[in-house]
Amino acid sequence: MTFGVVANIFRPEAVKATKKLVSWMKSQKIAYFLEPDTAAQIKSGPTLKIDRMHEKCDVFISLGGDGTILRVSHYSNTKPIVGINLGTLGFLAEFSQDEMFDVIARVNEHKFTLETRTQLEACIELGSRKKLFTALNDVVIEKGTYPRMPVIHLSIDDKPLSIYRADGIIISTSTGSTAYSMSAGGPIIFPKSRVFVITPICPHMLTVRPIVISDDKEIEITVETTDDRFILNCDGQVTQTLTSRHRIRVRKAKYGVNIIANENRNYFEVLRTKLLWGKEHMPKL
Repeated sequence: MTFGVVANIFRPEAVKATKKLVSWMKSQKIAYFLEPDTAAQIKSGPTLKIDRMHEKCDVFISLGGDGTILRVSHYSNTKPIVGINLGTLGFLAEFSQDEMFDVIARVNEHKFTLETRTQLEACIELGSRKKLFTALNDVVIEKGTYPRMPVIHLSIDDKPLSIYRADGIIISTSTGSTAYSMSAGGPIIFPKSRVFVITPICPHMLTVRPIVISDDKEIEITVETTDDRFILNCDGQVTQTLTSRHRIRVRKAKYGVNIIANENRNYFEVLRTKLLWGKEHMPKL
């Protein structure tokens, strides 16, 4: 078993944890590669570019928060991801630093449980030209820094759904329902639910609400804007500046993201502890 190690190098605690992990893996004679920026921070090796790790690594180790897992998911190519939470929230990063050595030892012995999370595929079309991107959490269409509110036309399976006058629109997976979509007023969806959530961002309409659809549907989006520019964002990792001539199709990706699950962790407990679900009062600052 060979591991690909990727850390959030901007978090000192993640860098420290990576040093400890690499030292321990050496002592256990566990094979690994370090993503180059990670390797540079801890002054160690061997290194391998993140976009080639899926070729030589059996499992990815993500040290950071959910953002680090989102980054890794764009390169994992169905290889399992172990998330070590060193961030602020940790919905996707299933394991604490205290559990790090134990979970890696078990994974190295092929003793683990996988959860496959649905991904979105966003296809950007301009005439005959196409670009494909994937997202574990969400695909976001937004006006960005441009001042004018766009008009967003949205259809499902070629049937018109609505015309939104809003700052943008969020298409999220069930996994991503607790991310940007929730902040914009969308519902929380159990991660194993086979649905997508469509959530408008600051709509200038009283009648518009988020809508939940099955994940076998294809969503088509076109945008009108006086600036003739808008932003497409996938998981906060990939950003494209587009124009009104572009057409965007969002569907379920062919492959999901495989995350190694923490069998001692309960999703509803995570809602209560991380998002303070059901709490009557916010904690004192």
